[in-house]
Amino acid sequence: MNKGWNLSKILVAIDGSEMSLKAAEYGIEFAKKYNSKIIILHVIHIHAAGLMYITESTFKQFIEKNKRESEEWFNTISKEAKEQGVEIKTETVEEIYSVPGAIIKRAEEENADVIIIGGTGKSGFKKLLLGSVATDVVRYSKCPVFVIK
Repeated sequence: MNKGWNLSKILVAIDGSEMSLKAAEYGIEFAKKYNSKIIILHVIHIHAAGLMYITESTFKQFIEKNKRESEEWFNTISKEAKEQGVEIKTETVEEIYSVPGAIIKRAEEENADVIIIGGTGKSGFKKLLLGSVATDVVRYSKCPVFVIK
């Protein structure tokens, strides 16, 4: 018996890769179809080991550069969402330990009904079927995850 989907809130994780931007397009389509709110999330991964070897100014430059990049992606995605009449929120978080953990944590904090993520990310490293971030989000998320290929 299908009672229908409750997709009032959708979280889409992006990293600027072609797949993640495609995931954002799907997120907008789903949000429009199900009259949902959409949260676009970018996680800046700060490698803990690297922190020992960089200066504070280099660290700040790294964060600023990543935030500028994500703002460009957010602007493009937000423009499309608004044209489709979809309510959108964008957010960048900084994470030292686990990118999948940060995505899942935000989804839980936002009470997201679904996470949408690209199958492979910006690193270009491809596992057999899925990238490691997508694999871990699928494995550990408590809510459904749509992986865009």
